[in-house]
Amino acid sequence: MSYHVIHILTHGATLAKERGMLVCCPPKDDPATPERRLPLEDIRAVVIAARGVTLTSSAISGILGHDGMLLHCDESYRPVGITAPMPRIIDTRAFLTQASQPKRLNDRLWQKLLLGKTANQQAVLRQRDLFSAHLERAMKQKQIDEGNCARHYWQLYFPSIGWSATRRDRKLNTPPNRMLNYGYTVLSALCHRSLIVHGLSPLLGVGHVARYRSDPLVYDVMEPYRPFVDCLLADFMCQSQEITEAAWCRHIGRELRERRVEREPYSLKLLDAIDKTASSLAQSYSHSSPEPLWVPALN
Repeated sequence: MSYHVIHILTHGATLAKERGMLVCCPPKDDPATPERRLPLEDIRAVVIAARGVTLTSSAISGILGHDGMLLHCDESYRPVGITAPMPRIIDTRAFLTQASQPKRLNDRLWQKLLLGKTANQQAVLRQRDLFSAHLERAMKQKQIDEGNCARHYWQLYFPSIGWSATRRDRKLNTPPNRMLNYGYTVLSALCHRSLIVHGLSPLLGVGHVARYRSDPLVYDVMEPYRPFVDCLLADFMCQSQEITEAAWCRHIGRELRERRVEREPYSLKLLDAIDKTASSLAQSYSHSSPEPLWVPALN
């Protein structure tokens, strides 16, 4: 059964098929990057997230012939199109359950995502030698008040990174807010791609409400991962020698690719962790239960 999600991040790479293998060849001017191979039968999806990637017709037909799919992204790494095999566009059972908008299931999924977000926010504060009694109490409640938790969190977070503000506003034109906005935008692209690959519609959220040109399920899945971006910004602001927005853009792009997330008994790259969350959400819809949903923990 196909299970690998391959992310093509090398600009100018070439994808070809050779003896039942998908071969990723680096550009000729990059001899240091090794050629990579993987059996086509092990591939669930290939995400094209780089510029100038060449796809041979045999590679495309090989991926589709083994029930895999291709997801195409623009220069901002946002999904813009999908190439899927004729028999399968989505996980039918998961999609039909999702499309029916089961309120009780969605409420439980939403609370599980919020619990993960709140626990990860508390972990960010602990790394700054801080603690929020409000967040600790909130995690023991049946329903988490996201707004109040956020207010208490930002009141502690911003001063800990050397900034005088005590609230988060994505519209404020200040360096930390712009940096967070950029980090969350990259994170949303990663979540968007994973949801499509695992057969879920980004238009049908569990907690966020659908609005014009919005993808509520992307924002839902992002919630427990947002503190990872907050943690990366805190480390960057306190440890980097070059604190500029350009340096932050380079730093966050590299860290979101290489940062690892613990999942007993092993760890996953953050990219793979997002895939696991999306896959487990599809399983939750397929089984009409919140139990399969896996939410990452920030250590």
